[in-house]
Amino acid sequence: MSITLAQICNAVETTLAAATGLTYTQSYNELEEGMNDTPTLQVYWNSSNQDPGGTNDRTTFNAVVRQTDIEIYCDLYATTRNEIGQNMATLLPLVDAIQDELEKQDTRPIFGLTGLKSFRWSASRVTFQYTDPLRLYVGARFILTFKVF
Repeated sequence: MSITLAQICNAVETTLAAATGLTYTQSYNELEEGMNDTPTLQVYWNSSNQDPGGTNDRTTFNAVVRQTDIEIYCDLYATTRNEIGQNMATLLPLVDAIQDELEKQDTRPIFGLTGLKSFRWSASRVTFQYTDPLRLYVGARFILTFKVF
């Protein structure tokens, strides 16, 4: 793999920082123990999964190349949890703004990195618990899965 996890996290953080309404974005090496302010987006690596190389791989034209799926989490802390209607009114425009930035990644190089062959994403609403003193935050987790080979 010629592209590093750090490069992917930084490229995603830089790209999604353009989403309207975000106050802070933090890549993997900028994560802090306490929450500065909301809305904050934190980007970090979660997992990697590699397929075995083989001679019947149509996507790499029989080149016996191993493909790796890299999963990056983008956690959006929208606001502290209080009244659900107010929380959702804050959350949904931020989710829309991040989705807009993801939809702009429709041409290569994806996220400005030539090593990324493709990506897919999903998102779900989350109530995060965050450190001391324990606070609850309404937010969303975006899961970006990149194909690298």
